[in-house]
Amino acid sequence: MLRLTGKNVAVNSFPPRQLQLVLSRQHLAPVRSQLASPHARVRWTILARHASTTTSSSNPKPSHNSNIPPSAVSPRKHRVELKPGPLKTPLPSTATPRPHSTSPKQTQPSFPPFRPSPRPSTPDPVPSAIELAKQDIADATAQGVLRPAPQDAGAIKRFTHQAIELLKFYFRGLKAINTHRKQAAAIRSRTATGGPAPSRAELRFIRTYQHDAMKLIPFLIVVIIMEELIPFIALYAPRMLPSTCILPGQRDRINAKACNNQLLALTANRDIFELLLKQTESLGFIAPQSLGQPGALCGLIGLPAWGPSQLTRWHLQRHLQYISSDDKVLKQEGYGRDLTLPELKEALQERGMPTWSQKISADELRARLKWWIDMSETMPEGADAVSRRVFVLGMIGSQK
Repeated sequence: MLRLTGKNVAVNSFPPRQLQLVLSRQHLAPVRSQLASPHARVRWTILARHASTTTSSSNPKPSHNSNIPPSAVSPRKHRVELKPGPLKTPLPSTATPRPHSTSPKQTQPSFPPFRPSPRPSTPDPVPSAIELAKQDIADATAQGVLRPAPQDAGAIKRFTHQAIELLKFYFRGLKAINTHRKQAAAIRSRTATGGPAPSRAELRFIRTYQHDAMKLIPFLIVVIIMEELIPFIALYAPRMLPSTCILPGQRDRINAKACNNQLLALTANRDIFELLLKQTESLGFIAPQSLGQPGALCGLIGLPAWGPSQLTRWHLQRHLQYISSDDKVLKQEGYGRDLTLPELKEALQERGMPTWSQKISADELRARLKWWIDMSETMPEGADAVSRRVFVLGMIGSQK
């Protein structure tokens, strides 16, 4: 009876929280002293069993502030998370790409693809005129146009030798103009006597001679008075030089500058071209007399755009008249079938389609030339050769 009575009293007198504190280290010392008698041992054994059953059945959450020693708590195993998980096998419909359509795309080349990609904003440094003149002489010497100076020549002797070689070169160029005069006269005489019609190469030869003859007198004055100005003329006024008196390096620089000027005209006047085409798209032609800003079209085809509107309009009309006759000859000769790559580039540049890429093929250039001729020959009602070509230039400038 005493044992049962002691059991009931112990169970009812100790709450579960106090039983947990009994098992802590703070109460271990008095508990050990009380376990010395046999009745106390039985009492504390019953209390310990009751505490274990109540704590396991209530299942409370572990508290971080409990003072239970680490040895009394069984260590938990950390949860292992599989990251990343195993890859899922894709379905057959998503794993294999869809086959492309076997039907060929009907892609027609859009002409004219003449607008280049934008150039970097930081241009290359431009050398001085003296450095360019030295480079031109060095290139002409390397190509055999000028005779090189002796290897043991000093600075003064080398300068004198180069000046004499340049005088010889200009003298040979002036003699070549006289030779071209005789050859052009022979072509005209042959045609006048009922011979075969001149080819495109002969017609361009006569036209080049005419331009050189007009530049002959001013060029002679410059050579006699101050020969050293010729490199500066090649830089700033290349149209004053005859074609027979231009060094190879000067010719390349003149062509590059003309191409760059056409690029500037194409990008700076695009709004003008779009407005011009929008106003006359229903007609299909543009009369030169109705042009408000003919200088934009002159810059596009490489003509001087300065001066009053009447002068630039006259230059434009005269140039397009020559292009019209040249288109007829090209069409007769198979749309430039026998033209070389430099001749094709020159023909396109005269028509407002300069070539910036160096990797373009001759077939693509011929396709562009054919596009120009076919578009120019399509005459709407009320149009003529010049007005139709002005409209085609507006198409090129606006990228239509």
